[in-house]
Amino acid sequence: MREVTVIRRLVSTVAFFYILGYTMVLLLARPKENLMCQTYHQGSVLYPIPNFNDTNEKDMVSRFTWLWNGGYSLPYGCRSKERVAILIPYRDREKQLRILLSNLHPLLYRQGLEYRIYVIEQADTKPFNKGMLYNIAYSEAKTDNHTCFVFHDVDLIPENDQIMYNCVRSPMHLSRAIDSFNYRLPDRKLIGGVSMWKKEDFEKVNGWSNLFVNWGGEDDDMSYRIIMNKLSIFRFRNNVARYTMLKHKRTPVNTARYVISRILLGTEYS
Repeated sequence: MREVTVIRRLVSTVAFFYILGYTMVLLLARPKENLMCQTYHQGSVLYPIPNFNDTNEKDMVSRFTWLWNGGYSLPYGCRSKERVAILIPYRDREKQLRILLSNLHPLLYRQGLEYRIYVIEQADTKPFNKGMLYNIAYSEAKTDNHTCFVFHDVDLIPENDQIMYNCVRSPMHLSRAIDSFNYRLPDRKLIGGVSMWKKEDFEKVNGWSNLFVNWGGEDDDMSYRIIMNKLSIFRFRNNVARYTMLKHKRTPVNTARYVISRILLGTEYS
């Protein structure tokens, strides 16, 4: 009888410490509303090797366990300074989209961001209109109370964890150094590729033009909008803002883009 009593006491003691330990873990790991996430997490890799291997949705779901439905991620244990929306215009480049997502999700997670990725597909057979897709994506994303908006070409893969997707400045041209341009900036006014905006700055320039189709024009037009609204384009250092451009068949050049640009310079932007 005495042995049974001792065993019961031992079980009770073990259960008590187990419950106490489990409670402490929950309390310590619980998200802290007032604790801001670090701008740059210790787990980040300075120059991660981009993964250019194709993958599938099932594989990404199994690897990216932190993701919620709809491409949403919320940092655990701290509060993100920004609610970031990544906007990707897309048509007929499924493989490139999968490669981008397989690289972008881990980078954003390591940066401790609250983010959601929006993929906007043009499903018709009309000429591709990236500016219009960006504007549609922004209209959808801003209803989710995002504070930072990243407009991201589907074929540009970040090479560096220090490319911060958190609107440290706005407007910011992230893709300053691309391998296809020998990691050099072709034009100081350039804003195409990957750019990052605060809501108030993007609405100040009235978004992207809807008038340019196929390849070229909408980014040059955005440069003029920035200048006319007395904003400045910010960039990270050349050795930080590095991207690889995935090879693809280029969309036909918009031969009318210069005519449209000249007309817009003398009229209100559309």
